[in-house]
Amino acid sequence: MPGAAFGKNRRLLKSSDYTEVFDNNSVRVAHPNLLILSQPNGTETSRLGLVIGKKNVPTAVARNKIKRVVRETFRLTELPVAVDLVFLARKDLGKLSSAELAALIRQSWGRLTARLNKEINRDA
Repeated sequence: MPGAAFGKNRRLLKSSDYTEVFDNNSVRVAHPNLLILSQPNGTETSRLGLVIGKKNVPTAVARNKIKRVVRETFRLTELPVAVDLVFLARKDLGKLSSAELAALIRQSWGRLTARLNKEINRDA
């Protein structure tokens, strides 16, 4: 099980980190309400960056709820390889109930894990 903390070493902190993932992502998970971009980072820990704009999720309460759920599910997810991830919220993600949101995000992490495994097996 991954460590319980979500410290600075688990986050994308600089603009250049985000730009790197946006420009060179190798695995994507798309859904009408969200997009996850990932790129292997060559370290031992996966890092997460969040892009949840006011345009797509207008209320601060909804934006904060999404951030909490994404961070918690990311923290509990075991990825097969260390990657840098950018989670982008799309329209109407904030309108989902807490249970629907958590289920959708867990499903998306599962799809990402499957695609990363496929990528690893293809390269090996």
